[in-house]
Formats: sequence, C-alpha cells, structure tokens
Amino acid sequence: MDPSAEGLLIVLINKATKLSNHFLSLDKDYVAKFKLGIETETWDTEGKVIREASLKGINEEVLLKAIKSLEGDFNQIPPIFSAKKIKGKPAYAYARKKKKITLEAKVVKIYNIDFLSFDGEDAVIKINCSSGTYIRSVVNIIGKILGCGATLTSLLRTRIGSYDISDSVTLDELERNAYDENFFKLFEKSIESMDGFFG
Repeated sequence: MDPSAEGLLIVLINKATKLSNHFLSLDKDYVAKFKLGIETETWDTEGKVIREASLKGINEEVLLKAIKSLEGDFNQIPPIFSAKKIKGKPAYAYARKKKKITLEAKVVKIYNIDFLSFDGEDAVIKINCSSGTYIRSVVNIIGKILGCGATLTSLLRTRIGSYDISDSVTLDELERNAYDENFFKLFEKSIESMDGFFG
C-alpha cells in the first residue's frame, strides 16, 4: 500500500487491532492522477525534479497501451523514498542522507487499470491491485515505458477488500456523532462480519 494515499482508512480499536495484518493483506482500489513529462526523486510532487522531457507523440492511444501493459503480475521496485525496511531502517532514511541502497523487486498483482482521463499532460487512472503495491512505482514505470517520465500528483484510496469509501464516514462525522447510538448502527454489518475472527 502506498503510504501517500488519502481516502479510505480502516480504523481498528480494542480487540479488533489483532486483525491489522488481515486488513493490510486485502486488495485495494485507488484513483491516481499523474503528470507526464516530469520525474522527481520521490516519484511524487514532494521530491526535487530530476528530469523533464517532451510529450511529443504521446496521445490517449499510446498512453492507454502503456497502462494496460502493466495488468497482471507486476515486478515492482519500491520507491527509494518509502518506508520499506533495509537493515532495520526505512529506505527514506538512507535516501535523505544520499546513501546508495538497492531495493529488491517484489512481484505484486495489478488486476485491472481503467483509463479515466488525459488532457495532454495530466492523466487519471483507477487501479485495482494486490496489497503491497506502490502506486508511485506503477506511475514511474508508465513514465519509463513512454520514455518521458511521470510523477504521481494525487492518490485516493477508494476500496480496501469489501470496504468501500462510499460506506465510510469522515473523522468530523465520527466526532459529531460520538454519543449517538443510531449513528453507530451504520457499522453493525462491519462488526458482524468480524465476529468469526474472535471466535
């Protein structure tokens, strides 16, 4: 899961915290926006620009072909600016000190990528993928396939397993309704679905 993602987040409390590994292993959906013709050291907008290139010859058809070529097993190299552990330390700790490290590729699965829009520079896609997928890595590879570079500009997590963002509530809603029993009936289905985990 890409740590830069906003959107749906499953919050576990009390006994349910024992299920954290289960939820981390679930498939996920993301809506990702990225900019072509630019590459940064972090593969997102937080990093310094290290390359810019022309978008000549890149159109919807070419972009769609590149995107669809990634469906299936994906040999992913995590971003160097990530929490991936190397000798007990997160990779970004080495990256910030300009220390060279080698991150091993890991096979993840991209079940489906839907092309949503492209304005000649910025593209939006929807990705259904396995746990452990870094969307920054996916975008980076799209840029390499096209030869112009690409950088993730925004990322929204819309589904985790069977939990969809359309059924979620905001932190503000949760705080406003903290003492409303009827409000918490919205979560009965989720609670019932976890009963089996606790015997």
